[in-house]
Amino acid sequence: MNLSNDSTYDIVVVGAGLGGLLSAVILAKEGMKVCVLEKDKQIGGCLQTFSFNKKVFDSCVHYIGGLGEGHTLNKIFSYAGIMDKLALTEYSENAFDRIAFADEDLTYPQAQGNRNFIEQLLPYFPYERESLEKYIQQVNYVGDHFPLYRLRNGNGSEKDAVSNWRLMDTLTKITDNKRLQSVLTGNNLLYAGVRGKTPFFLHALVIGSYIHSSHKVVPGSSQIAKFLWRELQNNGGTILKDTEVVQLSTKDGIITHACTKDGQNIYGKQFIANIHPQVLLELLDENTIRPAYKKRIESMEQTVSTFMSNLVLQPKSVKMQYSNLYWNATDDVWQAIQYKPEEWPANYILFYTEDKQNKGYAESISILSYMHYKEVQQWQDTYNRAGDENYRCDEYESFKQRKEELLLNKVYERLPELKGNIIASKTATPLTYRDYTGTPEGSLYGILKDVNRFGAGTIATKTKIPNLLLTGQNVNLHGVLGVSITALATSAELIGMDYLLSKINP
Repeated sequence: MNLSNDSTYDIVVVGAGLGGLLSAVILAKEGMKVCVLEKDKQIGGCLQTFSFNKKVFDSCVHYIGGLGEGHTLNKIFSYAGIMDKLALTEYSENAFDRIAFADEDLTYPQAQGNRNFIEQLLPYFPYERESLEKYIQQVNYVGDHFPLYRLRNGNGSEKDAVSNWRLMDTLTKITDNKRLQSVLTGNNLLYAGVRGKTPFFLHALVIGSYIHSSHKVVPGSSQIAKFLWRELQNNGGTILKDTEVVQLSTKDGIITHACTKDGQNIYGKQFIANIHPQVLLELLDENTIRPAYKKRIESMEQTVSTFMSNLVLQPKSVKMQYSNLYWNATDDVWQAIQYKPEEWPANYILFYTEDKQNKGYAESISILSYMHYKEVQQWQDTYNRAGDENYRCDEYESFKQRKEELLLNKVYERLPELKGNIIASKTATPLTYRDYTGTPEGSLYGILKDVNRFGAGTIATKTKIPNLLLTGQNVNLHGVLGVSITALATSAELIGMDYLLSKINP
């Protein structure tokens, strides 16, 4: 079916990840005719879930910060019409995350609430009260300098005042206690931190949201996408799933329509790309892209990927933990991202899901550990995703099995009751993330934030093509909160920031 110009949409969104869906809902609520195009059979991007052995697992988003009453994400989701529909499980108030090192039995808590965060760490660092208070002060100070993080209008100069702070330089000024520095950055897998590159603002905005409040969406994060889809439909919007865009056609420097793999032409007045910028370049006519811009996008460093093992457990075999466990092989938490294959795993996270039938016990566990794309690069010409399932090869399956055994053996050291109580498992590699999220090399968070090249590594919502805007984790900030804030910035280009914020902050 070819859509004629008579059925031109006001807004065509390419990609039904969180950024695209939220932008679509915001603009549809303003009476615009919106169509979202998604290449997969399942919407949601990083919000996707999957199931096996009748258990639901999150693909990427295992817990969310900032959903508590009064916080930014709560207000955005309330405005979008989905907050009251989400079923949430709150993490332990005294430890949403626990940080562990090497073979030490000790774990260090990161707690919800500014004051509680300090009080829970003080028994481990009794002489560091002043440092911990300074840390919380700086986290909040940085948050105040990112206007949309506080749902207010502002300008770029506010962010500029704190954007060049290096993470470790800032922490060193706060405390000279090396172990405390390691504890405060021990869950840096949340932002794929790199020594000497990660800016303090990235750490502060991400960790600050979890300190405010930490929740898990049950039965999985795909509920967010499902309810956004419902809201989009309620406001007259359309989603076309299993519809892969292969070209964005232009005339006189303006995008006229999206060409799909199955031969459809979707016409629009305004286009929003919720896909990785490198993928977007492949869809645009060469003459619409400045060579310098293309070179800049293609040269941007990507964040590391991960290996994931998802486990279904024997009932009543493993006690439920209402905290995530971040384990690091050494005190040097930055070393994990530079691991050598023979030293893998150098870190991991444990995520627990509670058994509804047997409260106090876990029904499943997901384990993630950094993995470089080069470890799976030999199979990069293979593809496997929903709607296009393919068996890569026996060698690849053997690779995954070996890696899972290595990972589990390391986890057994800290969680011995897990051994012998795994009913079934399913693994994912950087290739899995590449195929399901559409990010080059399966990068966890897209483009790496590098404090040394902040301007060069920044992607704006506006492009040189007048009717093309960008949204998603590669613009501004990653994560559910970061992507939601970016969706506001994208939508505000069309309806005005003051007007939009007045709707969110009635």
